[in-house]
Amino acid sequence: MPETSIVITATDHFSAAIGKMRDFSKGFSKDLDGMQKKLNELNKTKSTLKVNTDKARQELRAAEKQFSETRDVIDELILQGKQLTFEEARRNLSLVAKEASNVEKQMLKTGKAFSKTDNTATGGMSGAQSLLNGFASSGIANMANGLIQNAANTWISSAFGSEIGSVFSSTLSSVASGAAIGSMIAPGIGTAIGAAAGGLLGAASGGLAIQEQRDDAFKSYVQDAYEGQMSAQETSLTSGSALAAQRETDRISFETLFRRGGVEDMGIVETYLSNLVEMANSTPFLYGDLTAMSKTLATYGYSAQADQAKTLSGEKDYNYILDVLETIGDAGAALGQTTGDMEAMATAIGRMKSSNKATLEYLNILNDRGIGAVGMLAEARGVDQGTMYDMISKGQVSGQEAAEIILQAMTDSFSGSMLAQSRTFSGLTSTVEGLSQELDNAMGQGYNEGRMKGLTAQRDWLSGESGEAVMEANKAIGAWKAELENSKEQYIRDAVDAMMKTEEYRTAQDTGDAAEMGRLIMEAKVQGMNEYNASEGAQLALESEKSLVEAIRSDTSLDSDYWDAGYEKGQWFTKGLAAAMGEGKYFVKADIDQETGLTVYTDSYGFAADSMLVDPGGAGGLRKPGYAYGLDYVPYDNFPALLHQGERVQTAAEARGERVAPSVTITGNNFTIREEADVTRVASELLAQMELAGMRG
Repeated sequence: MPETSIVITATDHFSAAIGKMRDFSKGFSKDLDGMQKKLNELNKTKSTLKVNTDKARQELRAAEKQFSETRDVIDELILQGKQLTFEEARRNLSLVAKEASNVEKQMLKTGKAFSKTDNTATGGMSGAQSLLNGFASSGIANMANGLIQNAANTWISSAFGSEIGSVFSSTLSSVASGAAIGSMIAPGIGTAIGAAAGGLLGAASGGLAIQEQRDDAFKSYVQDAYEGQMSAQETSLTSGSALAAQRETDRISFETLFRRGGVEDMGIVETYLSNLVEMANSTPFLYGDLTAMSKTLATYGYSAQADQAKTLSGEKDYNYILDVLETIGDAGAALGQTTGDMEAMATAIGRMKSSNKATLEYLNILNDRGIGAVGMLAEARGVDQGTMYDMISKGQVSGQEAAEIILQAMTDSFSGSMLAQSRTFSGLTSTVEGLSQELDNAMGQGYNEGRMKGLTAQRDWLSGESGEAVMEANKAIGAWKAELENSKEQYIRDAVDAMMKTEEYRTAQDTGDAAEMGRLIMEAKVQGMNEYNASEGAQLALESEKSLVEAIRSDTSLDSDYWDAGYEKGQWFTKGLAAAMGEGKYFVKADIDQETGLTVYTDSYGFAADSMLVDPGGAGGLRKPGYAYGLDYVPYDNFPALLHQGERVQTAAEARGERVAPSVTITGNNFTIREEADVTRVASELLAQMELAGMRG
């Protein structure tokens, strides 16, 4: 490549004035630079806090809506938490905005002082010109418009969102800073160049801030997803363990109840409980509801087994618990009863059957819940209700007969209601809840079975020789700690007794100086504590604690796995998008062009690839994205690309080598700068000549 030889000698008529101005403004500019840096950070923080406040406001509104619909206690607690979060975010935003306003005011004050100094130091210039130069050099011209800048930032954020608002705010702020720096070097053209450079840096800084926010959002999402899954699993395990334990207790209860009813084969219990699970999963009722009513019916003598003849004929056996449960459940579903109502009905029917008495006390329990029990009995006997009331009062209706008549009438009136309700939203919600409980129960059952082994071993250890040895050790440790406490109290008592015998204390006592007496007693207590701390027993306890710490430190240092698991786990959550890129985790989005039939690829990091058809190799899959016109920079490791014939792939070192700027020496020429416009003309011509030389090379 040929060398271009041009020498420039620039005669600058403005250097002297610039030098004077720089000397006088040095002290002020340092303060302004520091305040401007602080203001930039506050504005960036304010933008982030505004996003957080808006998000907290939205979550608060959603929580308010949820609570207004459900009035649930848990939703109320969630609402209170969202209110606290929003208030904290709003308060933080207000504090940062107030601090930013204070910094702007301070910069204005400093700018005024700067202007006064500049007017004094540049006596050769007119007063107006000196004021303008100082104002521009300090960047106060932009800071004086801080209110306008904030208004513009607010409008941009409102119109285009927080991301665009952050870039705009950073750019506008950096333009002002760049203009101030440029003004110190060369007012006019320097101000413009500084403003342009500051704008570019501000835009880059704003983009980086957005990327940081997006990366933080990514890391927060990963951590929230992880913690959400772990928390859900922990909740499921806790709930499932309790469910499995309760079902184990239920099994023992039913074994007792069925054995009392004459059942000898305890395998029936497992079958019955399995039937309850099936019923819970196909009706609006939960397993716990059905077991509670089952226990009530079993207590009053209902059977765990159905009559086979009735079962084969398709009839219900009203002595069989599950058939009675189904009948009561259908009635409860049809009438919208609560589980408590249905348990009361089961109790009333059970009492009639077990006592063989149909009393108004029992019948009214059914009547009050929408079951016309007296009318059902009257219809079955072919009499009116008045006659039936008379028959009931005279004890002419047996309880067992009445129970069966009522159950048969309920079947005729309400059969199929549970199935119909199970298909409603509420019914499906209950069914899904029941099925979810079964999943939790499975986890809890596995956990409980596994823990039984450990608990058994722990029980044997605690009740065996080791447990006895630890018990003796604990007894000795307790006695030793009691001795230390006794010793400490004795030291304090002795110190207080000694103080009250002193002349100083007696004088305060004689004069009634309660304040002085109190001070002396407290001083004595501290002295007693000091003497205890210096005693042999206290020092022995201290040495014991120090030895324990040293032993823990020594042993823990042997292997990092002993102690840094929490630290390592915390570090996982500090990795963001860059880590995901480094692991080669990406996706390629394919959009079909309807006109050409080509597939346009865009990868997960926003890099667009060329259009291409489906892989013609016969595999039927889509090819990796290609770059027919090259790619200036590979954005991350393991970047997927389809290479074209005739292309050349370079290493990073080769690519950097080709980017080295050519050496240009300019000699043999003199230029006189008469006005600011000459600088632009000379620079443009030099650039044109350098580009021409590069093309020829």
